[in-house]
Amino acid sequence: MPVASADRPVVRTPRTPVLEVVAAVLIPIGVLALAVNWFTAYGCFIHSCGTPEPGNKVTYAVVAPVVVAAVVWTFVSAWRREASWIYLWHGPMGLVALIVAVLWAVPSFEVSPPEPEHTPWTGCVEYSGGDSDCPGG
Repeated sequence: MPVASADRPVVRTPRTPVLEVVAAVLIPIGVLALAVNWFTAYGCFIHSCGTPEPGNKVTYAVVAPVVVAAVVWTFVSAWRREASWIYLWHGPMGLVALIVAVLWAVPSFEVSPPEPEHTPWTGCVEYSGGDSDCPGG
């Protein structure tokens, strides 16, 4: 540790925010991984569409929380360093990452369309003799 003398003040250099840099690099990589994962799960190419496999679900379950944690960490780290200018980068990247994590989700549960409502057949038959089994007829 340097000794401060009266004629030479001790200058503190800010430590490099290594974890913030790592998190800022993980965000675009995670967004790309989520995009590729979603396309392999649901994308269509020349009349064949993909279906989600267990690997797609696991990839989403691992990558999405890492991306969300990286977004949160970049904001916390920048706030602790009082570096307000870096929000010009972290803000848009965080917003895009969170939108991608929500919209390109590969759910681990089965999503099935609702069954159509149908009216049961009443057995109404018109006869040619004017007789009918239909109400009002």
